[in-house]
Amino acid sequence: MAAKKKRPVRRTPRAPSAKVRERAVEIQKRLQAEIPSPHVELHFESPWHLLVAVILSAQSTDKMVNSVTPVLFKRWPTPRALADAPQEQVEEVVKSTGFFRNKAKAIRGASRAVVERFGGQVPRTMAEMLEIPGVARKTANVVLGAAHGVAVGVVVDTHAMRVSQRLGFTRQTEPEKIEQALCALFPQDAWIGLGHRLVLHGRHVCTARAPRCPECPLNEVCLSHFEPPNGSWQERAEALAREMESRSKGFTRVR
Repeated sequence: MAAKKKRPVRRTPRAPSAKVRERAVEIQKRLQAEIPSPHVELHFESPWHLLVAVILSAQSTDKMVNSVTPVLFKRWPTPRALADAPQEQVEEVVKSTGFFRNKAKAIRGASRAVVERFGGQVPRTMAEMLEIPGVARKTANVVLGAAHGVAVGVVVDTHAMRVSQRLGFTRQTEPEKIEQALCALFPQDAWIGLGHRLVLHGRHVCTARAPRCPECPLNEVCLSHFEPPNGSWQERAEALAREMESRSKGFTRVR
């Protein structure tokens, strides 16, 4: 008689050590000094605008999306109008963002869901957001946090992922597991700001190529710095805070 196969034992994630938490507190302090008021680098006037913009931003740049959405929303100013718009016409408007056929279908489908399932209002819970076609946790976290001020998770895009790994917060490579690690490490009232700070820091400072390590206020507490720091971390944070402030003009601040 064949032996029964053992069921795999489920392991709960190991709680962060006191040393890791201590580093996290220091990193959070420095990130807050570097980016006192984080912002979303997508133009939007409503949660629906932001939802559509984030879907379009996949495999594209925020700058490109920001050049497209004014035309898109002028032509189809409501979720119902965009849901009912001809696929070919929407494709033509969003073509420059890449993967335009899939994106046109996704933003039309998302708009239809907003109208038909949620009465024309973008929902305020993660469970409901994930019912919308084309929406995964990253998109949901951006919209819930930046548009509604609801903290149910941490935004993890390619930039936040890279920064989290370089700082030693996690060795995971899957966005959802990285998000779990960050949520376990930081208090919930910090999740919204933390996610957007990690995104901005990764986009403008801790870049994939040629990271600005000498200018980075996290240098001394980063496990992956490539060059030594210049001056004190406070001086570096102050200089970058001025830069981030200039970058934030015209964008919506995160609540």
